[in-house]
Amino acid sequence: MKSSLFSLGFRPFFLLAALGGSVIMLAWLVTLMSGYAWPGVQDPVAWHRHEMLFGYTGAVIAGFLLTAVRRWTGLSTPDGWPLALLAAVWVAARLTPLLTDRTWLYVLLDLGFWVGLWISLWPALHRAALHNRVFLLLIAGLLVAAALSHSFTLGLGNFWLGHLGAHLGLDFLLIIMLVVAGRVLPFFIQLGLQRPAFPRVAWLEKPFPLLLAALLVVDLTLPLTPWAGLMNLLLAAWLLPRLYLWHDRGIWRVPLLWSLYLAYAWLPVGLALRGLGMLDLVNPYAGIHALGVGGIGLLTLSMMSRVSLGHTGRPLQPSKWIVLALVLMLGAALVRVFTVTLLGSTAYLLSASLWIAALLLFLLVYLPILTRPRPDGNPG
Repeated sequence: MKSSLFSLGFRPFFLLAALGGSVIMLAWLVTLMSGYAWPGVQDPVAWHRHEMLFGYTGAVIAGFLLTAVRRWTGLSTPDGWPLALLAAVWVAARLTPLLTDRTWLYVLLDLGFWVGLWISLWPALHRAALHNRVFLLLIAGLLVAAALSHSFTLGLGNFWLGHLGAHLGLDFLLIIMLVVAGRVLPFFIQLGLQRPAFPRVAWLEKPFPLLLAALLVVDLTLPLTPWAGLMNLLLAAWLLPRLYLWHDRGIWRVPLLWSLYLAYAWLPVGLALRGLGMLDLVNPYAGIHALGVGGIGLLTLSMMSRVSLGHTGRPLQPSKWIVLALVLMLGAALVRVFTVTLLGSTAYLLSASLWIAALLLFLLVYLPILTRPRPDGNPG
């Protein structure tokens, strides 16, 4: 009999994201506070950014796409032992640098996960509509970005190449978030509040893919320059009308709506701060963490909470503990982005602790939900 845990991609990967995201952040705190050197971690800062981008967020993306692609295309994605194998590769990649100095194995496993995810999605997506097929390109982009980011792991001595890989990885993740949130956020608000559909503004929507492509090109060819800063500011400004158009006062009564809305709001904030950082007007790390903790952190936690309820046949009403987790994640972002100048290293400790607490609450609440069959007896 097939295990419920490996019946659909969101089940193992959402649990692994919560557990792994907590452990990765805890390991970072240990290094930050004590100076402890993990066996396979040559550059702690480079390892931290790589694991948060390609480790934690990679698990959430895998869980989401392996689940959503079935609904988008009507075709199957891996379950059972192939899904378990992909999850095992992800786990092995996360543990290797913490337990051994075999950096070649870390790189092999980490890149192997992205190759495995691309192969897993290919049968369902390669003949799908263009707006779905684009995810194959985005996953391939993340594979390339992860490989560049690993230049520090392989001892190539190229700090710039590793930095470029991390920035491109963040760009690809940002594009995935914008594409997915652009589809689901207005739909979820419409469905959750039983209101008419939001209007689509042609002049706002049609140039959007070109702006996303331009962001990638500029960050690849002119990385961390004033031109890249201006491109980030332009995209941030382009997102603001969406926030206005998609706003409904009713969202503030529904935790799984206000959390998604605020997560989306962090994206223009993060882009603006990253752009200003490239113009040497603000701390360059403010924008990175606004996108990473506010955008990625809150959006992934919100999506995992909603998808896990919906795909296990449960009402879309999170427990009070998940509402608390969402508030903690929002707090982690606010502390990390806006209080470092005032609190110094205390801000790092507090923000990381809030991040860990939020993900552990998700893990405790959803562990029984994601490891048991659907209560209605349906597959998934």
